This record gives sequence, structure tokens and C-alpha cells, in this order.
Amino acid sequence: MSGLLQGLKVADLSIVTAGAAATQVLADFGADVVKIESGNRPDLYRLGFTRDKGGSSDLAFPPFRVANRNKRGLAVDLKTEEGHEIARRLISRSDVVVENFRRGAIERLGLGFADLVALRPDIVLVSISSQGATGPNRGFTSFGTTLDSLGGIQSLSGYDANTPTWSSGRINYPDQTANSLAPAVILAAVMAARADGRARWVDMSQRETVTSLLGDHILATSLGAPNPQPDANNAPGAPGWLSRCLGDDQWVAVSLETREDRSRLHAVVGDADEGDDEALRRATDAWAAGRTREEAAAELQAAGLAAAAVVSGHELLADPDLHERGWWQTVELAEGGTERQRGPVVRFAANDPLIRRRAPHVGEHTAEVLAELEYTADEIDALLARGIVSAPQTTTTPN
Repeated sequence: MSGLLQGLKVADLSIVTAGAAATQVLADFGADVVKIESGNRPDLYRLGFTRDKGGSSDLAFPPFRVANRNKRGLAVDLKTEEGHEIARRLISRSDVVVENFRRGAIERLGLGFADLVALRPDIVLVSISSQGATGPNRGFTSFGTTLDSLGGIQSLSGYDANTPTWSSGRINYPDQTANSLAPAVILAAVMAARADGRARWVDMSQRETVTSLLGDHILATSLGAPNPQPDANNAPGAPGWLSRCLGDDQWVAVSLETREDRSRLHAVVGDADEGDDEALRRATDAWAAGRTREEAAAELQAAGLAAAAVVSGHELLADPDLHERGWWQTVELAEGGTERQRGPVVRFAANDPLIRRRAPHVGEHTAEVLAELEYTADEIDALLARGIVSAPQTTTTPN
């Protein structure tokens, strides 16, 4: 099933994660995704936003290596006439173009929707942006912290009403919601375009994606309910918390869904009014402090409670369930050696390897892609010599 999307061709102009992680899903399942960058201004995500000019590897940032695996790299200067022609030739043979530039940038490059339709009448253009391609705020750019705020999620995320909290650069909730939804939307657009031969423009606003997940809260407020307030991890009538256990930074998580759960917890930790959630929490904290997290989780689970030890990233690398399902996958590194990367978010067949190649260096497959676009070896060498395209020093021109 790793070849499920074989034959689908994607011209990937996206950067960072909102677009790149979406096209990574397509690439995982067999689509031919060509990552298009400028040799002079490559994707800033390659070096983790550091813009390092000191010679660090352009594959130095681990999240970049994941979001761009299974892709080929083409480096071309789109601001030149010859570079623009290369892009046009590639797009004319592609099913999908994905971009997440500031609004108006794709049109200034001469690659707006109308331009693409002229190249291929059934093209699918996917534009992922802060606030969409229309409306008074279309020209704004934003990052995770501002999108959490504009989308409304930050009004609910926090420990209390006085400490709104954004999802952090480690999670960047708006990007992850967009790139989780986008692959399905892209395929729906491709199916529609193939059905009637008409082009489709997918306009994905990250702000609206975030807001859409607050629909029930917004509806309740519109009907007269008070504005919801941040309440840490507690759900109305169903509290949950973390209690510290023996050891350094060791915790157990427990959730209470019913009155019976409160009785079960009281029977385990004792010394508390089972009708008083705060008293139960204090008793659980005192009880857990004398146990390892594994012991605490096992006792709570044995009592019929939803409980689990809090595990860290490096512990997940050894998780037997993830290993048995083949979720961790081994990927070769450009400099030699291997690393383990997360597997697919969905699975269609057991033990089906999905990572066929590591993320590319800037322009690593430039010559290969140009040859497929029917440029001769002499033409490729000339384009390389003039800086219209670029490739790593070790890349050779195909015969």
C-alpha cells in the first residue's frame, strides 16, 4: 500500500510544516513530490529557522528531515525567465501544486491559479495560508502563537483565565491541524478535477481550521452560555490530573468519568471525601508520592480506572507496542548512519514500509528532474553554470 498514490505528481512550493508535512503524507503513499526551492534562499526550516550561514548541513534540523522525506529536491531561481519556464514545464506535468507563501506572492511569480489553469486545465492548486486568499486580513502572515490567538484556541488553553497558553513551537497546533487535514482535502480535489476535467483551487485558512475545532463552544456562547474559561486539563464533571511519583520528573495520569470512578479512586487512595474532587486530588498526590509511576498506574488500572504513566520521547523509542506495529522506521542519513523516524498516521497494511528515501539536499535531484522534463545534458550543464538551477557538488548530470 506504500504505492497507493503512485502516479500522482505534486509540485511542492511549500515551506516549513503547514504545507510540507501535508505533501510528506502524499509522498509516503507513493506520490512523486518534487520540492522546489531556490538555491540562494532555501526553505528556512532546513536549519530550524537559524538561517545559519556557517556551513551547517542543510539537513541539520530533524523535523525538516521528517517533513520532507520521500521527496525529490529541485533548486531553481523562479525569478529568472529560464527558471520560470522550468517551473511551468514541471507544473504542466503535475496534478497538484502546493504553496503556503504570503498572499499575492504566487501571483507575482506568475504562478497564480489563472496561470496554472492555462498550463493544465485540470490542475489542483492548494494554498495554505494564515487567513485565506480573500477577506480583509488576507495579507497578514502569522506563526503558531498568533494563530492560536486569532483562532480562539488560546482563550481556552491555559491553567486558568489569567494564564492563556499557546501550544508552543514544539507542537505548533495550527500547523499540525492544517497538515493533518490537507492530504485528504487534496485528494478530494484531485478526484473532483479528474471527474470533470476542471481545475480546483483549495483555499485553506489555518485560522479557520483552528476555529472550526471550537465549534461547540462558539455555538453555546451564541445561544447565551457564558464564555468558556481555561480550566487546565479538566473537563466539566470529569476531572483529570497528574500526580508526581517517586523519582525525578516521574508522573502518573488519572481521569475520572463517573461517580463510580470517584468511589474506585477513593478505595485506592483513601483519606478523602469521594464527592470532593480537590480532596481526591490531594489524596492521590500523597498516595502516588510513595510509588513509582508504573506501580501507581498498575494499581489504578487494576481498580478499573483510566490511568497511565507519563512517558517521554526517548522512552517511546523503545515502546514495544509501537515497535510491534512497525511505527518507528529506520531511515538512512545523508552523512552516513541511520535514524528512526515516526511512521504514518494511518496504516493500510501491516508491516508495509513507507519511507523509501531520506529528505533531499537543496537541489539534490535537480539534474534528474530536468532530464525528465526533456532538458539535454548540455542544457542542464549550462543552466547549472549560469546559476539558473543548482545542485549539490556531488550530484552528476544524467546521461
